[in-house]
Amino acid sequence: MDDATLKSLLAAEAPPASDPRFVVAVMARIEQRRFLREQAMTAGLAVCAMTLLAVLAPSLEITWHDDFAPYADNLAILLVLMGTTLAVPYFFPARND
Repeated sequence: MDDATLKSLLAAEAPPASDPRFVVAVMARIEQRRFLREQAMTAGLAVCAMTLLAVLAPSLEITWHDDFAPYADNLAILLVLMGTTLAVPYFFPARND
């Protein structure tokens, strides 16, 4: 490119056209990195949760049989009611009529 063409491009009010394929390729790379980072974080948290559960399982077993097993039915009903309460607004969204 010669100087006159470069000066005319720089002096123009409209920016030069962008390459859509390049933009999509760059965004795809960024999204791939984000996805891998989120996947690694989720896998790490899952491993930590499994390790914590494996360490605490014996004491949870004793506590479950002694304290919570008689109330398991009530706990199941409570969880169903809580889940229903949280899910209903998503099934019937508010309307601004």
